[in-house]
Amino acid sequence: MTVSTAPAETPQPVSPRFDRKFIEDHKLIERYLTNKLPYRGARDLENWCRQNPEYLSELKISERAQASLKLLEHSGHAVDLTEPAAPWWKSIYVLIGLGTAALICLMLFWALLGKYYLLRGELEDTRTQMRQGSLVQPAVETTQRIAPDRAPDINHARINVSHTAPQLIELHIDMSYTKAMQFRMVVDKKDQGRALILDSLLKDSNGELHLTFNTTGLPAGIYTARIEAVPSHGVPVPVGWLILDSH
Repeated sequence: MTVSTAPAETPQPVSPRFDRKFIEDHKLIERYLTNKLPYRGARDLENWCRQNPEYLSELKISERAQASLKLLEHSGHAVDLTEPAAPWWKSIYVLIGLGTAALICLMLFWALLGKYYLLRGELEDTRTQMRQGSLVQPAVETTQRIAPDRAPDINHARINVSHTAPQLIELHIDMSYTKAMQFRMVVDKKDQGRALILDSLLKDSNGELHLTFNTTGLPAGIYTARIEAVPSHGVPVPVGWLILDSH
């Protein structure tokens, strides 16, 4: 019958300086028991004692250890021979908590990153719209003629345009009833204020003022236009009124 035995642990080489005198001169046993030896010195001492077990027998380490335990028990001190508890930061619950926190932070990061790219896209669209303007290429060109009111607040002269249906309108304003040749037009948006002023408008041989505009350039609302005759010398005189309704 064959009996298999486990291979004995191969002893590690011990520094040549280790001997009884060196151990006693440097009090290595006392320093080892009080955990004051560095790691390398403690391993060398353990290896030397493994090769020289009679030395520990001479020191009666086991009897002294048993006597120390009995003394502690008789003095009322509990003897805890269990392994020391692991630090709190090595707890499995701490690791699970850290993993959960890391996952939540990662999800928040991706959410913020997605929102960032969304806002960046909207900003680029806004910049493009600002560069290109709000005008839309008109699909229809029309001509309209109107005779303005000769006094304010009559509100008969009215032009209706669609802001959502792009049109290029050529507007002919009949000013044949006045001898003035040069005019300016002051346009105000209702309940908001001054929208624009058109200077140096000249009537043609038919006595008409010509204006061309894109309907998408006028935000929806009611506009009142006042036409003023501009003399060569003096103050402009209102001579016509009309309303433009953009919807």
